[in-house]
Amino acid sequence: MSRRVVIAGGGTGGHIFPGLAVARELKAREIDVHWLGARRGLEAELVAERNIPITLVDLEGIQAPTPAATARALAKLPSAVATSVRTLLKLRPLAGVVGVGGYASTAGMMAAGLLGVPTVLQEQNSIPGKVNKLLAPFSDLICCGFEDALKAFPSLSAEWTGNPVRADFFEVSDVTPQDPPRILILGGSQGSLFINRTLPRALAMLRDEALEIEVKHQAGVRWAEVVRTAYQDFKLEAKVSAFLAQPWQAFAEADLVVASSGALTISELAAAGRGALLIPFAAAAGNHQEFYARCLERAGGALVLTENEAMPLRVSMLLGKLLRDHDALRDMGRSARIVALPNAAARIAERVLSIGGGVCASTISI
Repeated sequence: MSRRVVIAGGGTGGHIFPGLAVARELKAREIDVHWLGARRGLEAELVAERNIPITLVDLEGIQAPTPAATARALAKLPSAVATSVRTLLKLRPLAGVVGVGGYASTAGMMAAGLLGVPTVLQEQNSIPGKVNKLLAPFSDLICCGFEDALKAFPSLSAEWTGNPVRADFFEVSDVTPQDPPRILILGGSQGSLFINRTLPRALAMLRDEALEIEVKHQAGVRWAEVVRTAYQDFKLEAKVSAFLAQPWQAFAEADLVVASSGALTISELAAAGRGALLIPFAAAAGNHQEFYARCLERAGGALVLTENEAMPLRVSMLLGKLLRDHDALRDMGRSARIVALPNAAARIAERVLSIGGGVCASTISI
């Protein structure tokens, strides 16, 4: 009988893509993979596209910490856990469940705990999110994307594995700057309002300086149409999309990336060897985005502007200077690649299988 691993989580690309990277490594080891996610998350589309069976439960995150929002989210949890329990029982025998974070992972990880199925938690950030803090004490192993995250789990079984990044990013060739220069703007799967508002205006200023640029802008589902209209209003040509189904290809076709500095973005920039102008999300918990950005900046792979500093004129001047300096773009790309931590997905896949001891066959009946 074939072994199976269930991946639980999703909601945003920052949780889904690491899970997909681990899934790919597991399938390469002839392990069947099933996904447990939330109906409201992006996993409904992204996971199915990759021919991974998926079960979606009715869960929602707490967007604002109000009593009403908390009560609504908690009210959905028992039914979601029950659905997850039934799903795991049908999928027996199981080698383990991998939680990749976000509210979408709660039901699957809780169900695994109830059934005694081995669990591995993947924490992408240096400062763990609320869901992972809740689930960590009940997990057999916590795989940390950043070494600093180990401090958050002093009495638990935790290991620095690096963030799982799809192997395609590591296969991206070194940057070869082109004329006209090519810029990739990443708003994130949810869309960075600050970046989406600032970059069209900044690029319009560059156009006024007679610098032609090929622009690809991923704006997020909520903002794609607004951003597309902004470029049209400025009479700028730009390829605007809500999401990048193959982000490694977009990295390969860019001379420079402009993005916020979430954990996964930093890992992908390093893997692909692309320099960046980073604008950290100011409201990130513990200011962790600026922490990541400064790490890449110190390595020579990025320049950083805080949101307070990133006014359109300053962004325009900095981009103009960078895009005209091909040597600087090449140097930034090489420096970014030095900090990459390859094979994280493979390490996590191996840990899941070793902790599972091969197969976990629950004796509980449906």
